[in-house]
Amino acid sequence: MNSSLVGNQSGRPFCLLAISYLETINFCLLEVVIIVFLMVLIISGNIIVIFVFHCAPLLNHHTTSYFIQTMAYADLLVGVSCLVPSLSLLHYPIVLSESLVCQIFGYVVSVLKSVSMASLACISIDRYIAITKPLTYNTLVTPWRLRICILIIWLYSCLVFLPSFRWGKPGYHGDVFRWCANSWNTDPYFTLFIVVMLYAPAAFIVCFTYFNIFRICQQHTKEINERRVRFSSQDGEAGEAQPCPDKRYAMVLFRITSVFYILWLPYIIYFLLESSNVYSNRVASFLTTWLAISNSFCNCVIYSLSNSVFQKGLKRLSGAICASCARPRVAKDSSTSRSKRSSNGCHI
Repeated sequence: MNSSLVGNQSGRPFCLLAISYLETINFCLLEVVIIVFLMVLIISGNIIVIFVFHCAPLLNHHTTSYFIQTMAYADLLVGVSCLVPSLSLLHYPIVLSESLVCQIFGYVVSVLKSVSMASLACISIDRYIAITKPLTYNTLVTPWRLRICILIIWLYSCLVFLPSFRWGKPGYHGDVFRWCANSWNTDPYFTLFIVVMLYAPAAFIVCFTYFNIFRICQQHTKEINERRVRFSSQDGEAGEAQPCPDKRYAMVLFRITSVFYILWLPYIIYFLLESSNVYSNRVASFLTTWLAISNSFCNCVIYSLSNSVFQKGLKRLSGAICASCARPRVAKDSSTSRSKRSSNGCHI
């Protein structure tokens, strides 16, 4: 990266957002607040998603639930991995060398976000098969095939970013480590390799499948409504327009995919510009990276607002938690009332 990112060597901690440094506390306040805030949201949100999937059996009837849960576990690990830069910014002693920690953190987060990106592409393929081949869908998409597909996603993601230890920065870094910002450069050939092997195929698959899904749904809706109007006119009753049954669920998945690419697009653009030595800025590096990582929390919000079955599962989980919290209080109240009765009996 350019020399503009070289930190001050005068004893001050290395802060990407220099405006956030305070002499009294001696650490990068704004960076710590942003990263810890995202870490708490990501971990808590994805734990809720995982528990809701276990509490709502209806959610597991969709084959896409395999990929949604895979994304939830990957996003949860992203939140846990955010502990590394948080502890670094708070000046906790690191056993390993800073260069190794930086490379491992960049590799792990890259792999986890690659899993999410590949899972979104697989979800779109799954919905495309469900709509284009509904009669043979259950024979084509089976649980063991889905598990193999998820295993391939994890292995592929690990292999794609493995050259980052020798070829250069893989992205998704944030440059919170001084060595990351000053010494770990992006390589244009490795960037092209990542685009060809991950970004471009995933984006093409998502665009192709969802375009055809909505086109087919619109065509089916039109045919169903025409038939309904034809038969209702014969019976003398007015027919109501009926939407494609798969379109609503496809819209939920499409929103998740759209938000993913909207949040990641600024960083992908910055990553391409940085690797080609066109533009480099430490503030842009930090903000675009952590904006992209915030997507790990957005999936929880979209699901909770869009999926009625998920909302029922969330209510069931919250009801179970409230009931478990209420039991000790009820037991305590009953024991208190019993002790009062016994004390009253002794005074008589």
